[in-house]
Amino acid sequence: MIRRRRTVRFATHNVTLVRAATESLDLWCEACGATVAMVTPGRAAEILMTNPRAIYRRVEEGDVHFVEADRGEVLICSESLRADTAG
Repeated sequence: MIRRRRTVRFATHNVTLVRAATESLDLWCEACGATVAMVTPGRAAEILMTNPRAIYRRVEEGDVHFVEADRGEVLICSESLRADTAG
């Protein structure tokens, strides 16, 4: 009887998922002249029940206040969103 040897190899890898905080960050808004809660465009889209692209469009049009962080991230002033939903 001939015995055959089988070699089975398993390859594994790790996946790291990094998510942005859904919490706001209190920063100075030049347009408001106050320290306000700043949110990500994704969170702003959730607040206004739209999509992030619509938020970026509003940033480009100057409809909402924003700050640009050191690495180019955009944060939206939640007070300007509130003013938008009130009127």
